[in-house]
Amino acid sequence: EFMTFNFAMQAIDQIINSAAKTLYMSGGQMGAPIVFRGPNGAAARVAAQHSQCYAAWYSHIPGLKVVMPYTAA
Repeated sequence: EFMTFNFAMQAIDQIINSAAKTLYMSGGQMGAPIVFRGPNGAAARVAAQHSQCYAAWYSHIPGLKVVMPYTAA
């Protein structure tokens, strides 16, 4: 769990080059089921420095599935 999801950018190398590629590098024999989560945006009260949304970046990476709520409710 990330304090804010912006910190996922600090871990992007491991998320892409390890977790996302495991299935492909093992010839489909091994996956890496893992959940990364963290608050994001104005509702998380993290100010402008930590309010970017990187979901679109991560959703374009083969091997990753991005899920996020439509509303905070």
